[in-house]
Amino acid sequence: MTESEHLREEITELDAQIFRLKGSMNKADNAVKLKKLEVITRLRDRCKTALQAPERRSAAA
Repeated sequence: MTESEHLREEITELDAQIFRLKGSMNKADNAVKLKKLEVITRLRDRCKTALQAPERRSAAA
């Protein structure tokens, strides 16, 4: 698998984790889950940025 394929796979898994976390949030444990959601979302955004970086370089060339 190429690096971009790995990133796409990771993004898909992170999106699934975000969906599951949002679906399981209760008022009692929101603080912990919100923090975890924040971290996972930030990681997913970094993966998306890393995936787009080679495309931007090739477009600029």
